[in-house]
Amino acid sequence: MLPLNQAIEDALDSFRTLSRRSALALLGIVIGSASIVAIINIGHNAGLDAASIFQGMGTDTLVAQLPDKEDAQVSLLSIDAAKIEGLDLPGLQITPTVFASISLVFNNRSVNARLVGTESSLFNVIALSLLKGRFLHEFDFEENVVVLGHQVAVSLSEGGSRIQVGDWLNINNYLFKVVGILKSKTNSMVSPVVVDDSVFIPLHAISRVESQTALRDLIVRVPPPLNIEIAALRLHDQLARTFEFRSVQIMVPQQIIEGMNRQNRTFHYLLIALGAIALVGGGVAVMNVMYMNVSERRVEIGLRMAIGARRQDIRNLFLIEALALSTLGAVLGAGVGIALAWLYAVISGWAFELAMLSIPLGVLSTLLVGVFFGLKPAIAASRLTPVEALRDD
Repeated sequence: MLPLNQAIEDALDSFRTLSRRSALALLGIVIGSASIVAIINIGHNAGLDAASIFQGMGTDTLVAQLPDKEDAQVSLLSIDAAKIEGLDLPGLQITPTVFASISLVFNNRSVNARLVGTESSLFNVIALSLLKGRFLHEFDFEENVVVLGHQVAVSLSEGGSRIQVGDWLNINNYLFKVVGILKSKTNSMVSPVVVDDSVFIPLHAISRVESQTALRDLIVRVPPPLNIEIAALRLHDQLARTFEFRSVQIMVPQQIIEGMNRQNRTFHYLLIALGAIALVGGGVAVMNVMYMNVSERRVEIGLRMAIGARRQDIRNLFLIEALALSTLGAVLGAGVGIALAWLYAVISGWAFELAMLSIPLGVLSTLLVGVFFGLKPAIAASRLTPVEALRDD
């Protein structure tokens, strides 16, 4: 019986002398392996990018919008705020938000920004972070205090002294004292608040600087153990009864995230199936090459069997050649796949993160395909008799 190490050495010697057909088979294996690795990484990074869109809006948060119906009467902000406070929704943390576009002036420098009239609870509801100072507080009420978004603070500081907590700035001819500056925050696709480009003042102070204001957006936190879907239904019913002349629209980020994840998984599985087809194509090429090798090396097989090689020795010889071809293709394909996924992430503007399972899954699936398609030619070679193998065709 031929020792296993000798079989491996003979197989590798034969592998080093393979023809161009083997190079083409290797190319097929590389393409298949690269497809699997690249697709897994692209799907992984696409999911991360989709999740980052909702950053800042937790799965326990929802958004309610109250657009006016046609011919609806304009209601006062103070009346709308009182109606919100009167809602019977225990456990829910409801934060009204009112928006206006304004111009800020600091040290003769003017910057356009989005004015947000809100309450102190917004800080925790959308997970804000302070760079300096503090956020709005309940005792501020109608005080002329303002908290700056990060980009607004940077823009006001350009070309002059840096704006600091305690400075005063002009908002539509009213002076407001800066009490806080926020850290930069990624925008959420669901949240109506664009943090970096906004400035925040007390809810009731916004009517002082902007007369045409109406309460049309609510951000609501639903703390556990409350069910967010049930809470959304209760909120919708009470808002519809309280604001008869408003439409009520509820957006649940958790449901949107789950829907996007399902869509991404379906798309991901489709791409993996396409990669598997490419990998099978490479496996077929391996089988074709191994059959050709068996045909071309019939004399060698006959001589080996004539001097004592057993059937399993011949089978192992060709199976190891197929495995060596698949291993080389799997390793090269993994590297190519990672490079392609990184390039796709760069082009798409994503932050690339390697999916750790992609390499073992890509390499293992390639090796399994190589062994599967190399097994039949190896068995066919082992079934030759010395007379058949040495027959001169």
